[in-house]
Amino acid sequence: MIRLAGDNRVGSKTRDWEVENPTLDRISESIVDLDGNRRTETSVTEDDPFRYLSIAGGPDLYLVTGESAEGEILQLKEPGSGSQEVSLVCGGQLGVFERSELVTQQLAIKAVSDFLNGFPDGLGASWSVE
Repeated sequence: MIRLAGDNRVGSKTRDWEVENPTLDRISESIVDLDGNRRTETSVTEDDPFRYLSIAGGPDLYLVTGESAEGEILQLKEPGSGSQEVSLVCGGQLGVFERSELVTQQLAIKAVSDFLNGFPDGLGASWSVE
């Protein structure tokens, strides 16, 4: 089973939400809703075999990380986009990232499609493996 989860922050309270077996459209909608303020993270998880994809930040740039079924920790990067520092709220926490560690909304949504079709195949060298 695949699960979609995310945050919804109101003041000092966070109301997490979850959807079972979401469509690609529903997952994409959750990424578009990320605003770096009230909504700062969404994730897609599969139980068997365990793997996940996390998309955080918004509304313009996103931190995309995950874990493959083989246990590899992955991060989607946008090589060549520069090394300037960018402040971004991810999971309710302000962080500073190099621009090359962040991706556009279009690439984040493409990563979800890739995840649903086998992950991380399809995006090739843009995935950093640890």
